[in-house]
Amino acid sequence: MKRVENLPPAFKRYSKMLGVLDFAVFDDAGGTEQEILTAIPHAIRHAGTFSEAKLRALGCKPIRERAFFGDWYDLESGMLLKVGSYKLADGSELHNPKLKKLDGVKFMSGAAACPEAGVGGQFAYAFSNPPYGLKGKPSEVQSVFDDIRDFILPATQQSAIRDWTSPNLPDVSDYFAPGMEWWGVFLFSVHIPEIQRLTIIAGSTTD
Repeated sequence: MKRVENLPPAFKRYSKMLGVLDFAVFDDAGGTEQEILTAIPHAIRHAGTFSEAKLRALGCKPIRERAFFGDWYDLESGMLLKVGSYKLADGSELHNPKLKKLDGVKFMSGAAACPEAGVGGQFAYAFSNPPYGLKGKPSEVQSVFDDIRDFILPATQQSAIRDWTSPNLPDVSDYFAPGMEWWGVFLFSVHIPEIQRLTIIAGSTTD
């Protein structure tokens, strides 16, 4: 298993937008549990502690793409959603609008609740909704999301997604403690058997 250091440009664009998810990608990966447990520490940047034994004990669950992407994503169109009900400056209202169509739209009011911390899934929320928002037009956010999604989950290939998320992740690593305050904690592994690629996705932050 070999760490991929030169990721597609979209990952750097996401970082410059102040996205808070961390990624670690490996080639020549068989997707075994031991390989995943070995790979995870590479994704949790600045962690002071990590217990492989505790994470192994917590375990994981296999999930399908719909659960992985979660409520902030329309699986049929492939578009991110801005979940919630919103009133616009012209008096009209939108409910769960597609993010890509919101360039230049002025909101007067509206909000949405965050997913419960540690319950799992909701990659699209974690990607597009850091505490202070992403720096970029909604259409730019969608474009970066598309590129990263298509890299970690190639459309024509089978995938094995495991959700390691748990409200007990702070016991595994101090990396996950801030997210349990309110924003959330996220930990996924995505393996593409045909090309032997393993991606670890981790997220935890607060305001």
